Amino acid sequence: MPNTLFSVSSMILQSKLSLHNKTLTRTTERLATGSRINNAKDSPFGNYEAENAASELGTSGKAKQNSSEGFAFLQIAEGTCGEVQNILQRIRELSIQSANDTLSSSERNFLNIEANGLLKEIDRITAGTTYNKKQVFGNQGDSFSDESRDLKNWNPFIRERDANGNEVRAGILHIGPSASPGKYHDVNEVKVSIPELSAKHLGLDTLSLTYQNGASKAIDDLDAAIGSIGTVRSYMGSLVNRMDMQIEHLEERSITVNDHISKIKDADYARESTTLLTAQIQQQAAASILAQSNSSVNRVLEMLGPR
Repeated sequence: MPNTLFSVSSMILQSKLSLHNKTLTRTTERLATGSRINNAKDSPFGNYEAENAASELGTSGKAKQNSSEGFAFLQIAEGTCGEVQNILQRIRELSIQSANDTLSSSERNFLNIEANGLLKEIDRITAGTTYNKKQVFGNQGDSFSDESRDLKNWNPFIRERDANGNEVRAGILHIGPSASPGKYHDVNEVKVSIPELSAKHLGLDTLSLTYQNGASKAIDDLDAAIGSIGTVRSYMGSLVNRMDMQIEHLEERSITVNDHISKIKDADYARESTTLLTAQIQQQAAASILAQSNSSVNRVLEMLGPR
C-alpha cells in the first residue's frame, strides 16, 4: 500500500514537472523568436488571420510595384507629348512667319525645310519612346493593347469594339491586390488608351510652307494638332495622378496591415519574461519535491526490506 501511495505522488509531481517544462520551452521560444505564434497549434485562428494578412501584404507590395511602373510609363508618355507640343509650337511660329507675303520664295523654302525637319523629329521621338521594349505610341513589338489607336477617332472613355461588337482589349495597369471583381467595373485595374503619334496621325504629313496659302492652312492644321496633343497630355496627367494616389494608398495600407500582423503575432516580452521566471521557479520547486519524494520512498523500502 505505501508503495502505491508514494508511486502516485511521484507520478503527480512528474506530471507537474513536465507541465512546467512545456511552459518553459514555449516561453523561451517566444522570447527567442519575438513571436507568440510560432506554430499553428499556438493559436489556430490567430495563425490563420496573420497568414491571410501576410499574403495580402505581399500582393499589395506587387500592386504597389505595378502602380510605380504604371506611373513611370505614363510619365514617359506625357513627357514625350510635352516635347511634341513644343515642336508643334515652333512649327506654328514658322507657319505664321511664312504666311506673311513680305517673304521671298527662298525664305519660305528655308522655313519649309526647318518645318519638315521638325516633323521628322516628331516621328523620331514618338517612334523611339519605349518602356520595357514596348513602343508607347505605336504597335510595333510587344503591344501595350489591341486597340487601333487612331488619333482622329481616339476617345479614352469609350471602349473600342471589333466587327462582332466585342470590346477590344485596352492596355491594363493592374494596380490592386486582388483579381477582377467584375467585367467592366474593376477596382483593381486601370484601362489605358494611348493613341498613335506621328506627323501623319497628327494630320501634318502634307504640311508645306513654300506658299502663302499652304502656310495659312498649316496654321489651322497645327492648331488642331496642338489641341489634340493637349487633350492627350491632360489624359496622361490625370492617370499619373491616379497612380501617385494609389501608391500612397498602398503604402498606408501596408503600414496598417503590418501593424495588424504585429498585434496578432508579436510576443509580449514583459508577460513572457514573467512567465519564464515563474516557470523556472516552479520547475526547480517541482524537481526538488520530486527528489525528496523519491528519497522518502527509498527510505521506506529500506525499512521494509530484509535486514
